[in-house]
Amino acid sequence: MRRTPTPKPLGLPTATPHTAETAVAAVRASLSRALQAVEAGLWPVQLGPAGDLSQAGEGHFHLVPELFVQLAGQTHFQFSAHSLTLLPGQVLLLPPRVMHAEQVSDGPQGEPFTNLVLQAEGDRMGCHLARQVAPGEPGILHLAALQHPQAPRIHGWLADAAALAAPRPKATQPWVQAQARALVCAALAGTLGALSDTARADNTEPALVSRLRVLVQNQLGDQALSVRLLAAQSGCTADHLSHVFARSTGEHLVAYINRLRLARAAMLLQDPTLAAKQVAWACGFASASYFSRAFSQHHGMTPTHWRARAGAQLAKPV
Repeated sequence: MRRTPTPKPLGLPTATPHTAETAVAAVRASLSRALQAVEAGLWPVQLGPAGDLSQAGEGHFHLVPELFVQLAGQTHFQFSAHSLTLLPGQVLLLPPRVMHAEQVSDGPQGEPFTNLVLQAEGDRMGCHLARQVAPGEPGILHLAALQHPQAPRIHGWLADAAALAAPRPKATQPWVQAQARALVCAALAGTLGALSDTARADNTEPALVSRLRVLVQNQLGDQALSVRLLAAQSGCTADHLSHVFARSTGEHLVAYINRLRLARAAMLLQDPTLAAKQVAWACGFASASYFSRAFSQHHGMTPTHWRARAGAQLAKPV
């Protein structure tokens, strides 16, 4: 796998006043608008390419589906084999493991770039509004993130919709388009309902920590990811960032980053088409040997043994 340029970080517009209340209100308004337009068939849903990490590309990827709703301006996606430009009133669902880079631009009449990005993983869900923070670079304007019982359902709806992208020829069939639209509407409605669940409002964590989780997830594959880099992107000192994160979560930030990297590695090792050095690269480790040592320390076995055990378990009859 060839080495790719370090992806540009997802910046944070620190000059913008941000509270949990303003974030939720702004995100809810955009979600409501998007839900109505997609449900009415006014905003088409596009299905992204199937995930393939065997060919490295510039950018980053996720292990869960990612939904982009273009509100204004344009988002230019670069995939390993082709590119795509998302225009206002268009929706793109990226399946898991799709390497992609994003560049953004304002509209032809000077309309400021804005899009809505939705993800759900485990019992956590996050939805953020993005704006352009530097030429071509998107950054978080408002983010609403919380733990909620609805999160697994939202993930399931998006995963079911993303699965419709393969095989590709069928993705353009009317019934596939209708099914994808219905599943995306369910995810948008579920997110809107969760953010409107005032009984669980006290479960939201500090806005700084929620933003930090998004930054870490988007940069897990970047070897340069560090507390110092995250602090610079968050507009605070490394000590302050580490203190706030540890106080809120009970876990040191460095340990959190390493845990997520090793969890991603364990998932990717289940794919027999990926070599160990490809998994190391995808998880932000500087070398395959360092990855092997870190994995063995954390999981108590080498990546090779982990892969063999995972393969044997999958091969067992149900």
